[in-house]
Parts: sequence; structure tokens; C-alpha cells
Amino acid sequence: MAATGPRQVFESFRTRVLRGEWGAPEALRSGDVTIELPCAPPGAPRRFEENGAEFHAHTETSRAALPVRFEEFRDVRVHETTDPEVIVVEYAMAGTVTTTGRSASAPFVLVLRVRDGRVRLWREYQPVLAIAEALGSPDALRAGVRGLPALAPDPALSPWSPSGPAGPASAPETPASASETSMSESGTPVPGPRGVYERILRAALDGSPDDYADLYATDAILEFPFAAPGLPRSLHGREEIRAHLRAAMGRALKIEEFRGVVVHETTDPEVIVAEHAIVGTATASGLPCSIANLIVLTVRDGRIAHQRDYLDVLAAAAAAGR
Repeated sequence: MAATGPRQVFESFRTRVLRGEWGAPEALRSGDVTIELPCAPPGAPRRFEENGAEFHAHTETSRAALPVRFEEFRDVRVHETTDPEVIVVEYAMAGTVTTTGRSASAPFVLVLRVRDGRVRLWREYQPVLAIAEALGSPDALRAGVRGLPALAPDPALSPWSPSGPAGPASAPETPASASETSMSESGTPVPGPRGVYERILRAALDGSPDDYADLYATDAILEFPFAAPGLPRSLHGREEIRAHLRAAMGRALKIEEFRGVVVHETTDPEVIVAEHAIVGTATASGLPCSIANLIVLTVRDGRIAHQRDYLDVLAAAAAAGR
């Protein structure tokens, strides 16, 4: 494992899954790995710190009992970041539910840090509701969150300040770069992906759907890969996005801050991957809550051209009291 980088670790993971070898790879069993599952269902652990063996024990039984034969990884997008230790991978796992013979697939996102051939961070965003849907048990999962207190914010996550995103105390701040702003041919400052991302957060905190919508290009696409059944999975064009934001913003959650903001600069100057927790008060219950989110943001000429928004829909449903 000495010469293994993050791409090789992901490829090893993919190979093992397709072979039906669900056990955690040796690279995940070291004593200095942090494993996080930001979208884990209620009652399930979300973080395993410095204990890869504990994670292995936790997942061995549940994955062995999962009635799915995985056959393909689809739509794999590997985002190389400017940190050579880190990649972000979007992918869909497709296979057959062995109890029903039904074909199914679900999207995932993995943030992977590998140093000296060892995994240091494995942060996996899972579509919990889509998995339950594929297995035929979404009603039971929804019943499990209905009436539960909204997920409380993690006090270990640092709050975001408009002066610049800051990650958790354990992660260094992302340095300023050319992705924040650039200059047009006329000399006018044009925000890059990170500058636009900060404007997204400001618009959300201000509760302004129009300020948010104005950040998109006229032909922009906004996707929600984790969307619950019955909700839109994609929006096309600035005005369709505007209508959605006007209807949705503030409806289930009064956003009060963002915590644990981490911005991954990628080797594509138009693209960043950003992680954060949306923190606020649930309108249905008045309780504090926190919703994990990861977005893949493509910005051209200072406007959002494409955005994939991986929101923890189960936590959002709990906040809405559904």
C-alpha cells in the first residue's frame, strides 16, 4: 500500500464491491482513520474516529445482510483536487435486489483522503431514502423519523463567517485562490466558483430566493440526486430555479448559519466541491436542526452553469415534520 493514492484506493473499493467482498479494505483499518457518514439514518453512528476496526465491525454485519448483488458502478466522476491527497468521487451503484429480482441503482459521493498509502478520511454521502426505496421499505424509514426531534447541530463544527469559509478544527482552511475572482476582458471583476459559493451562502442566510436565483446562468441546470420520490430531481433554467427557491426557501427550515464549511478546489478551474451543514430552526417543531449537504458547483463567466446538490433528504424530512 506504500505507493497507493486516493484513485487507487477508490478503484480497489470498486473492485471489491463488484466481487461481493464487503469487508473494509486493509487501508481503512488503521488506527488513524476518520470515517464519516453525514447522511446516516436516525440512531446510526455518523462518525468513527481513529477506529477503523470499529467501522469494519459496524458495517460487516449490515452489508452482509443487504440483499443486493452489485453489478456496476455508473456515472463515475472523479474530481481531482488541488490537494494531491484528496479526491471527491460521484458515482451510482447499480445491481439486483436478490429478494425481488428488481434492478435498482443509487447515487453516492465519497470524499477520500489518502496519505502514505493509508486512508486518513473516508466521508461517504449516502442516499438513505433511495436505498430504502430500492429495498421496498421507504415507509418504515419515514415512520422512523416522523415525530423525532430534528438532528441537533454538531458543536464540533465551526461556523462559517462571510469573511471566508473555515472547515472543522481538524481541517486546514482552504487557501484563497484564483477561483474566488478573476477579471473579465473589460477589467470587471468576475467571481469564480468559490466567490459564487460564498454568495450562495449569503443569499440563503438573508432568506433571499431572488438573490440566490440571480447567481445562475439563464440556461443553468440544478440537480438533486438524493431527491425523495415525488420531488424534482432537476431544474432547468434560471426562472424555473427561481420559482423553486421562492416556494421552498424558509418553508421547512429557518436557516441561521452554516457550519463545517469545507471547499475543495479542483484541478478544473470552473469546478469546486463544497461541504457544509445547514443549521437553523425547524418551522414545524421550533427545534434546532442540522442538515448535511455537499454541492458540486460549475461556474462560467461568474454564473452557475451546473450544480449538483446532495442534500440529506431524511434530515430535511425530519425538520419538516414529515
